Amino acid sequence: MERISAADLELTKTIKSIYIVKSKRLGSFRDREGHFMTLLLGDNTGEVQAILWEGAEEKYPLLAQGDLVLVSGRVREYAGTLQINLDHISVYEDKDFDPADFLPVSPYNREEMLQALKQILAGIKNPSLRELLDRFFLDNAWLQAFAMAPAAKKNHQAYLGGLMEHTLKVTEAANKMADVYPQVDKDLLIAGAVLHDIGKIEEYQFQKSIDFTDQGRLLGHIVIGVQKIEEKLQELKGFPDNLRLKLLHIITSHHGNYEWQSPKRPKFLEAAIIHHLDNMDATVDMFSTAAGESYDTKSDWTGWIRGLERFVYKG
Repeated sequence: MERISAADLELTKTIKSIYIVKSKRLGSFRDREGHFMTLLLGDNTGEVQAILWEGAEEKYPLLAQGDLVLVSGRVREYAGTLQINLDHISVYEDKDFDPADFLPVSPYNREEMLQALKQILAGIKNPSLRELLDRFFLDNAWLQAFAMAPAAKKNHQAYLGGLMEHTLKVTEAANKMADVYPQVDKDLLIAGAVLHDIGKIEEYQFQKSIDFTDQGRLLGHIVIGVQKIEEKLQELKGFPDNLRLKLLHIITSHHGNYEWQSPKRPKFLEAAIIHHLDNMDATVDMFSTAAGESYDTKSDWTGWIRGLERFVYKG
């Protein structure tokens, strides 16, 4: 079935399409008994409010946040925004769908990002680090998940392909930093940049919505990342123990501070650089995203940006 994207909805049109449930709420009628249901539906182009006037009590428990739903109804205007007056809504049972149709996606081409990352990795001379990285990048299932995963649930690069985007930017910066500071172990720095956030592949689920997995909530991506690297290291023979400790320390310390859920603070140069580059890329993305949001178009300031704990100047 041909979908009608949220961005292409037109006033007074009767539509039938598939969206993802972002939120739902049951409300009570003021002038009679019974309930109606309001929903926030969306896809990769935007969001739209929808309302079901009849049968809300029966439908409400059948729908959940993150469900794909098949809807039909008429587009109307309410309080200055488009809204779908629903005639029908049901869970869309077809399992064959592309998550990128319903979730936000990185503005950068994933295949181009992957090739840029591989080009940097080709310059690593340390055979032990090359072999370890090959264990990841020659694993097609892992690579596919790495290319799709978000970098966060919110705040920075919280969209499909966000993890690869963030990883590439940190790695590109690390590659250049090694030229600025020749005392740095360049191969270790690049390997740490590439692997520092790999635990996010299992920290988040990103099929129908971007949210934490049980593993993500209970362990977090730092612990998961250490586990994944240790698993690969067990497959290798003769990996230097000191190099193993340094690489694992980069993972465990890349958040930099205990209050940022970092088990350790950076204790050697390469670890300190990765922490700062990781934080820098996240900060750049948050400022850039905030400045690009509409908010009040007549103001030179954004609203309060929670991730940055400040207003951002757009002027």
